[in-house]
Amino acid sequence: MNIIDLFSGAGGLTEGFRTNEFNILNHVEMDIAAAETLKLRDAYYYLKNNNKLDLYCQYLTKKINHDQLFSNIPLDQQNKTLNQEINSDTIAGIFSTIDDEIAKNNIKNIDGIIGGPPCQAYSTVGRARNKSKKDSDERIYLYRYYIEFLKKYRPKFFIFENVKGLLSFKDQFDEPLLPKMISEFNEAGYHLEKQIIDSSKYGVPQKRERLIIFGTDGSIEPSEFFKELNTLHETPNTVGELFQDLPELHSGQEVNSYSNRKPSKFVQANIRKTAEVPLTQNIARPNQPNDLEIYKLIADAKNKGINLHYNELDKKYQTHKNKHSFLDRYKALDSNAVSHTLVAHICKDGHYYIHPDVKQNRSITVREAARIQTFPDNFYFETSRTSAFKQIGNAVPPYLSHKFSKAILNLYK
Repeated sequence: MNIIDLFSGAGGLTEGFRTNEFNILNHVEMDIAAAETLKLRDAYYYLKNNNKLDLYCQYLTKKINHDQLFSNIPLDQQNKTLNQEINSDTIAGIFSTIDDEIAKNNIKNIDGIIGGPPCQAYSTVGRARNKSKKDSDERIYLYRYYIEFLKKYRPKFFIFENVKGLLSFKDQFDEPLLPKMISEFNEAGYHLEKQIIDSSKYGVPQKRERLIIFGTDGSIEPSEFFKELNTLHETPNTVGELFQDLPELHSGQEVNSYSNRKPSKFVQANIRKTAEVPLTQNIARPNQPNDLEIYKLIADAKNKGINLHYNELDKKYQTHKNKHSFLDRYKALDSNAVSHTLVAHICKDGHYYIHPDVKQNRSITVREAARIQTFPDNFYFETSRTSAFKQIGNAVPPYLSHKFSKAILNLYK
C-alpha cells in the first residue's frame, strides 16, 4: 500500500508503517533537523536491506561524516523527504515532485495519507497566549492543505493526528473549529470517525491522549478502524522496566553502553531489536546546583508516593517569582507506572522529567525520552540534543503507529 506522509516530524507515525506491506513514497516536513532525521532513517532502512549497516554504525560513531555516509545512498532514497513548508506558494511544486515519483515507480494508486499539522495552535496550554494571533495564525488552517492532498490523490484512507484540545478549540469567529473541519473533509468526499486514543492502552509506556481522525473514501466504514484497533490493547512496561537495561549516569554525562541488566521482553522485542547498532544519544543535560537539590527532593518524594509541589519546597530553593501556578513544574517519573505525557517543552529543560533514581539525580536523557515514545534504540535524531528532544516530544509513538498500520492491514486485506 502506497503512503504519503505529511507534516512528518521525525517520523514517529511513519515508523509504524515501515513494513513489507507499505511503501512510504514521500515525507513532507518543514523543520530542517526533523527532515535530516527522516533522510537518515530512510538511509538506515536502505543500508539494512542491503546488508550495509556497518556504514550506519560508522556514522553514529563518527568514523565517517554525513557526506561520506550519503555517498552510499541512492538519490531516490535521499529525495524521499521534501524539506518544505506546505503553503499556497509551495503546494503545486510538492505535487509535481510527488507526481514524478509516482510516474517513475509506475504507481497506480496512493492508498493512504498520514500525518497531522502542527498542534500548537490548538493546544490548551498555549491557547491564552495565542488568542490575540487567531486572525493571522496560519497554523489553524493547515488542515486545508491536507484536504488538498486528499482531493489530488484520492487515497482509500487517511489518518489525521492532533492534540485533544482541537475538540474544544474555537476559531477567529469564536465558533468551534472541528465541526467546520469535518464538514470540509466530507465535502472532499471522505467519511470519517474520530476518537481520543490513549497510547498507554496499546503498549506504549506513557499516558498520552491524542485525537485520531480516521477517514475513508467509502471503501470501508471508518468506525471499523477503531473497532479493529480496540482488539490490539496491550499492557505497557513501567518506566522502571523500560529503563532497566540502560546505564547509570549523572547530570551532564553521556554513557553509550548498555548495563549488565537484562532488558524487559518488550524492550528486547521492540526497542533493542538491532544488536549490531551501538547505543547513542544517551546524554543527560547539565543542571544548576539548585535544580539538582530540587530534583533529589522531588524524586525522593515520588518514590514515597508523594507529588511534591514547588510551593512546598524549602524557601531557599524557591527562586521563581510565580508561586501560584505551574506548581508541578518539577516532576519525577514513577518507576512503577507509565510516564506522564512527553511534550516538546522537554527541549527547553528537563524539570518535568526527573529520573526516578535519586542516586542518578538528573533529568532523563535523549535516549530515555525516545524509549518513552517507543522509538527503537537504532533511531538517531539529527542535529543537536535540543532538536532531538523537540522531535521526540512532538512525535506519535511508533509502537502506537504500528497498531494503526496493523488495524488498516486487517481491514483492507
